[in-house]
Amino acid sequence: MTGGIGRIIVGIGDTEEADKAIRWAAQHAVLTGRPLHLVHAFVWPLMGVDVDPVPGVSGSGLKASADRLVEEAIAVARDEAPDAMVTGEVVDGRALDVLLSVQRPNDTIVVGSRGLGRFLALIVGSTSLALIARASANVVVVRGSIDDGPIAAFYDGQESFEQIVTRAARLAELHRTSLRVYPSIAIPHAEWPRVLEEAKRIVARHHEDVEVDMTPYTEDHSAKALIQRAEGTRMIVAAARTQGEERRSAAPTTVSLLQYAHTPVWLERV
Repeated sequence: MTGGIGRIIVGIGDTEEADKAIRWAAQHAVLTGRPLHLVHAFVWPLMGVDVDPVPGVSGSGLKASADRLVEEAIAVARDEAPDAMVTGEVVDGRALDVLLSVQRPNDTIVVGSRGLGRFLALIVGSTSLALIARASANVVVVRGSIDDGPIAAFYDGQESFEQIVTRAARLAELHRTSLRVYPSIAIPHAEWPRVLEEAKRIVARHHEDVEVDMTPYTEDHSAKALIQRAEGTRMIVAAARTQGEERRSAAPTTVSLLQYAHTPVWLERV
């Protein structure tokens, strides 16, 4: 059942945000029938720190603490989704290097929003943005509240819209909800009806039972207004847009969504 469909990889730490990411990923694993793999990046050996236990003290040492962290994370996942197929491991290395090294074709990488605990990085910092730019997998940033609303498909005028709508429609079908087209503030209001009709045509091909609507229009074109239009949605699906010839950094729109969105953000590799 798991062959070829990819795993859900979660970067774990010792924060509430990491636990939220684990719980989201466990639910998604059950919905999709995919295995869940929890990974803790163990950076201390790279710094020359002694990670072995204190002689005569059972369970001591940094390595033992890391192993316990993984065990506790597995328990969180199983508490959220008892039927999930869960594994975990501690991997020596920095956060970015570890997540890039463990990914396989068709995997999805999930991380928490504010901090990755011992991953030693913020999601709006250089390490995690580099992950979004360089990973071959889709990346989900679990942030804000997880509501029961529609799945938002972000439209920024690029050719990847069909791929974004298709992913959003699949997620909407999984969650038994609707799809909401979510245009960028750069898209003129006059184009909105065309964009909505295009989304409906895409969804009708394979997900005809998924209803499609659009976020309300506002004259306010600020980043704050853009984020407010997404409130009440279950998740935002957007392109993992990058910039630069070597794809070294995330595009400004991607950064803005990660900084301000109040709901999980699925970044689709395009």
